[in-house]
Amino acid sequence: MSEAGEASAAGAAVDGGRRVDWIELFFDLAMVAFITQLAHGLHGAPGPAEFATFVAWSIPAWWAWCNIMVCVNVLPELPRRIIGPALLAAMATIGVMAASVTVTADRAWAFALANVALRLILLGLWVYRARARVRASTAPDDRPHIARTVVYNGVTAVIWLVSVFVPEPVNFVLWGIAILIEVLLLRVGSNSVFRTLRVDVAHASERLGLFMIILMGESVLSLVAALSESFTPAAALAALLGFVAVGLIAWGFFVGGVGVIEQGLEALNERHSVAGLLDTVMFLPYLVVVSVTMFAAGLATAVADPTEPLSYGALVCLCGGLALFYATNALAVLRYGTPLRQAVRWASVGVLAPVLIGVILAFAVPGASGLLALALVAAAVVAVVLISAVSARRERLVRTS
Repeated sequence: MSEAGEASAAGAAVDGGRRVDWIELFFDLAMVAFITQLAHGLHGAPGPAEFATFVAWSIPAWWAWCNIMVCVNVLPELPRRIIGPALLAAMATIGVMAASVTVTADRAWAFALANVALRLILLGLWVYRARARVRASTAPDDRPHIARTVVYNGVTAVIWLVSVFVPEPVNFVLWGIAILIEVLLLRVGSNSVFRTLRVDVAHASERLGLFMIILMGESVLSLVAALSESFTPAAALAALLGFVAVGLIAWGFFVGGVGVIEQGLEALNERHSVAGLLDTVMFLPYLVVVSVTMFAAGLATAVADPTEPLSYGALVCLCGGLALFYATNALAVLRYGTPLRQAVRWASVGVLAPVLIGVILAFAVPGASGLLALALVAAAVVAVVLISAVSARRERLVRTS
């Protein structure tokens, strides 16, 4: 059988797009495991150092996940016999990254080597694809793209490798330079590339949605784990409130948001808006992941000891995470082209209410229990979901009238 006839790892074509393959979801489990491992530092009473550590470790890992996701999305012609082993190898690199995360940076060398390996995997996939197209004479102008790929994955792999042998904080500076080079290569002069590499909207929206399902499932798991450690009536009530909040957030995201994501990505794709696609597929989803992780950490802390007041760090996780989630979703729908009047109705409550709750509990009522904080936060989520549902109904009536 020829390579063109082999099944792709992206799955079969369905309704103008491709389904997410099981091996992609298997790979996503490694990324969620990494985030879960990293989120432990945000439980209890996290301070500036814990938040900085979370950001420093999570950005490179998220960027690695994005590179894999985009590669699979825009290269559907890669045969399963090539992409399958590549994803399994990439999954192993994410696992090494997760095992490298500690409160110190003593395993930063292992984290860097995992990033080297991941970029070499990506380099092989992109070069394989470009050479196959050149051999088939379907894209004789692909040689400049090969050069760009060598810089994007090869040169940056060398930078990550060099970081293994330099002291702190020079190694972290090199990490930032490597990622910055990749971002600039995507944004600067990338329009010509994206005219030939179109995003599969159905696959991208499904991939992001399924990743968020797994991530929110981990949030529920953190609630169960916290309740198991503190099995009291107060903890059970706190866990119930937390579950209501997570469930309604998921309801709003998947019931009302997935259609908006697909329509928005399609509009950006049709306009060849490279910046818009990068923002909504790679950059803004990182903030969603951060916000959900923070929120889950705050929930777990409150459930673990619901009768005690939350620390400032836990309030930042609980209230700040929720505010960041709704702010990021608002930015995303605006980037898709949604009118401001539609987003501001629910976003204003989703952002301002948690911030106000956090400020009041931190400074006006500092002795308030975690149970009260959860009740107020759950009420804010209920309000956002109701406002969003009413707003969507009004928009439908306006369009049909």
